[in-house]
Amino acid sequence: MDINRERTGLEKKFFLLCEPVVQEAGYRLYDIEYVVGQKLLRLYIQDPRTGSALIEDCIKVDHALSPAFETETWIPEEVVLEVSSPGVYRHLSTMEHFKMSIDEMIAVVIMGQLDEAQTAGAPKGVKGEKKFRGKLLEVTPDDFTLEVKGFPLKLTFKQVKKVNLDPDLKSVRE
Repeated sequence: MDINRERTGLEKKFFLLCEPVVQEAGYRLYDIEYVVGQKLLRLYIQDPRTGSALIEDCIKVDHALSPAFETETWIPEEVVLEVSSPGVYRHLSTMEHFKMSIDEMIAVVIMGQLDEAQTAGAPKGVKGEKKFRGKLLEVTPDDFTLEVKGFPLKLTFKQVKKVNLDPDLKSVRE
């Protein structure tokens, strides 16, 4: 997982166009995804107060972007814009995503195996696993630590295939 991946090409141009519009509308641009083959641009927005977005928020941002999409000549005519909340199980792919998720429950899928130094003193059920669920404790530029079964497991971003927020739904519903 490249936590410091830089946006390039059309994705970067879309990000630079959309971010100030989203902020001016009162929201945070959580992420952006441009699917070239489908000419589909997905924006994931959040209300900074709630960490989510309602359908009304998405409509507001969509309408705020309409003038730019109608006047910018570099935007392909067939591009379809989708504005959405990142969802309860949002992916974590940037340093900002990780920092916003400290003290939250996350689900992690790794590539390969953990080394012995990572699992020294770990309880049964941690060694040999590829999927983990735990509380995100800390993040550095190279790695992060999550608490799995009471054990602080440090993973490097290079080991990680996928990370999502994985809240306890019982507490979300209350």
